[in-house]
Amino acid sequence: MNNINKQNVKTAFGNAVSTYDESAVVQGEILKRLLLKLKSLTVKVDALLDLGSGTGSAQTELQYLFGRDNYYSLDIALPMLQFAKKNAQPELNTAVCGDAEALPYKADVFDLVFSASTLQWCNDIASVFADCLRTLRPQGLFIFSLFGPDTLQELRHSFARVDPHPRVKNFVDMHLLGDLLLQTGFSSPVMEAEKLTVEYRDPMQLLHDLKATGATNKLQSRSRGLLTRHQIDAMLNEYRKFELPNGTYPATYEVIYGHAWKIESAPARDRDEWQPITFS
Repeated sequence: MNNINKQNVKTAFGNAVSTYDESAVVQGEILKRLLLKLKSLTVKVDALLDLGSGTGSAQTELQYLFGRDNYYSLDIALPMLQFAKKNAQPELNTAVCGDAEALPYKADVFDLVFSASTLQWCNDIASVFADCLRTLRPQGLFIFSLFGPDTLQELRHSFARVDPHPRVKNFVDMHLLGDLLLQTGFSSPVMEAEKLTVEYRDPMQLLHDLKATGATNKLQSRSRGLLTRHQIDAMLNEYRKFELPNGTYPATYEVIYGHAWKIESAPARDRDEWQPITFS
């Protein structure tokens, strides 16, 4: 279990709404690959949930595959949902501002739960898996991507050399996720992992991109103070030791993909006590 400050998550992603799409190159590539994996599977969908929908980057393709009226979205950052709603053609009113760790839906309502690059911002992924299972109908599919432990390993190493406090989040191992799916009650889980590398002309540009996508450190235990100019310069000097022969600097992302099925219907209580914010 992580110790992520959810208010920091809301604020960071809400502040990044105007810069997210331009800077989220890695997230965009991961989304394309996750959609390709989804297309290779056979699932009948009358209702789907885009879990952690952000600016709505998956909306057009998911609606094309499964129908416009079958699409529902949830995100923790209200400005992201407002941005997606404004840019949707035509507009939809099925967006909910809520937490992936407390889904405000009845049991057995979705045939597909789709989540791209979101679950790493959850404190208790096992709880999220259980809630996704609860909201899926029998024969429903849960498919997701998230970042693995080797993500931003160069940045983590560089920060560790100048600051004892964690400045880069730790991510969950693929094998643990597969075990959690089975323990939750999902059937036939399939897990895959790959590494993507982005090359930057200067390490500072990586920091700019992380801020522009809202992907800053949201751990409760992080140092409360800002880094000094000296610390930042020292970190950048450490990072420059990773320089590639072509003069660029790598940023590694380990990407984990998973999918699993709900086979049996299990009794579950609805979350009637949780009140979502919806668009009217």
